[in-house]
Amino acid sequence: MADLLSIGVSGLLAYQRALDAVGHNIANANTEGYSRQRVELTSRPGSGAGHGFIGSGVNVTTVRRLADSLLSVRMQADASAHARLEVFSGFAARIDGLLSESDTGLAAPLQAFYDAANALAQQPTAIAARQTLIGNAQALAARFRDLQAQLDAMDAQVDQRIRTTVEEINGLAGAIADLNRRIATDWGRFGQPPNDLLDQRDQLLQQLAARIGISTVAQADGTVNVYTASGQALVLGEQGTALGVADDPWNSGRSDIIHGDGTRITAQLGGGALGGLLDVRREMLDPTRAELGRIAAAVVQTVNTQHAQGMDAYGALGTDFFAPLRGLAYAAPGNTGNAAITVGFEDAGALGDGDYLLAYDGSAWALTELRSGQAIALTGTGTVADPLVGAGLALTVSGSAAAGDRYLLRPAVAAAATVTVAIRDPARVAAASPLRATADLANTGTATVSPPAIVDAGDAALLDPVEIRFIDATTYQINGAGSYTHTPGTPIQIHGWSLTVAGTPAAGDRFTVRAAGPDSGDNTNARALAALGQAAVLAGGTRSVLQAHTALVARVGVGAQQAQMRLDAQTAIGERTRAEREATSGVNLDEEAADLLRFQQAYQAAARVIQVADTVFQSLLRAADG
Repeated sequence: MADLLSIGVSGLLAYQRALDAVGHNIANANTEGYSRQRVELTSRPGSGAGHGFIGSGVNVTTVRRLADSLLSVRMQADASAHARLEVFSGFAARIDGLLSESDTGLAAPLQAFYDAANALAQQPTAIAARQTLIGNAQALAARFRDLQAQLDAMDAQVDQRIRTTVEEINGLAGAIADLNRRIATDWGRFGQPPNDLLDQRDQLLQQLAARIGISTVAQADGTVNVYTASGQALVLGEQGTALGVADDPWNSGRSDIIHGDGTRITAQLGGGALGGLLDVRREMLDPTRAELGRIAAAVVQTVNTQHAQGMDAYGALGTDFFAPLRGLAYAAPGNTGNAAITVGFEDAGALGDGDYLLAYDGSAWALTELRSGQAIALTGTGTVADPLVGAGLALTVSGSAAAGDRYLLRPAVAAAATVTVAIRDPARVAAASPLRATADLANTGTATVSPPAIVDAGDAALLDPVEIRFIDATTYQINGAGSYTHTPGTPIQIHGWSLTVAGTPAAGDRFTVRAAGPDSGDNTNARALAALGQAAVLAGGTRSVLQAHTALVARVGVGAQQAQMRLDAQTAIGERTRAEREATSGVNLDEEAADLLRFQQAYQAAARVIQVADTVFQSLLRAADG
């Protein structure tokens, strides 16, 4: 009866373990990341006899975790992609709303400014119209500054979330390394996988993947090595490697991510919430701020240039309507000279959408676009009177640079923050043309002259009176001197202005050009100011300010919409993957209830076998005693 008793005991123990596993499954039916466990049973080898082999019971070989490693990898990839898109879509929607909504966007104040200039052209001497133009300009400047402040605040928030996310990554990496140690110890001690620890590690890996793109490599001792998607080690066996956050090399206020050995890896990272934050910075915030800065530079430059070509109500030439804008320049920490760079704007239409590196080799300056590595031709010496000019920038160098000194130039990303209106007095609005051309009443020819066009508002003799006297139809004098050939259709240019003579002049015909004087009532310059919104001044002279703004809003809107669509798609993919995991690893309470009843009956049957073995054995003992 020893064999029957042994068989019964083996069944009793086996079904006790099976019941324990079922109970564990039921208890963890709602535990996040738990994988259903199942006791694997095998029959013991039988013993041979002349009449055949008789079995000797059952063994528990292992408690198997019903998990699919490929599904786990897919879930990590899904978590990484979803977290990245969730972060990116959230910020993209915020930027889109900021630019497109009427209460916060640029469209209304931008159009109102040009409309006010057009209204001034209708009433060039009206103080109210002049004051309205200044008021709308101030509202436009304030909106530029507000938008910049909002985008800068988002940038600061991204930076802070990067720091927080790196801390979370380090915490998770440390926890995974600790679980690796416990898993290796338990697996080595018992020769069986510690299923619950493996579940915990898988859950931590998924949480880590939601913060940064990762890849994993399983090891023979049960541990797993974890790397970033670009190959930097985060966990090697029982040792975690912490990421760090440091100021970027230019001390520009941006944070860089560094690996444990000090290597800067920001540009190599992607995936997860961290990748989403870095993508928001690279793909949304920086391009949006740069384009906003270019639009601001175009408005300020074109308005100031045109305003300088007009005359105000006091009879003086127009001054800067807006204060000149300035870009950002950061000196490399290793510079040995004491030079400082002032970044101004020379041609808004030539401005690029990236950052630049300005380097000094001891004798000359070189400008390079960072993104493309393209060298930019420079002219000038860097003085206030003769700035370095290239890529639409005017760079002034103060102090002394040393060979090897370098500077990071960010011309447009913060330019909108400095938009301010320079004019306060309505009478200083230069609505009129500074010059007036008149024909002598005694002229006998058919010639007429166009209004003078300003070529160089800075010419010292611009307002000096000029008399053009025709000696004959093809020759004229200036202020009674010289003899100049007149070609029909060819402008006459002098003292920073030009005009065109149409028709046929007669000998002795005279035309006088002189300053318009105060309160002239002319609206020439006001009309030119109103037309600037439609003037092609950006993107190499192919796009107007209003068109550039429309394109910016459209680009951001499309980007936000596409990000949301990708997020919705990724959410659906993740749900399908989770459903597959639940089908494989999830606890089905109906199945567990059925297993509970089945194993309970088997346990009771095994107990009955033991009872029978005992009864038979007792009968044998009584027979032997008798």
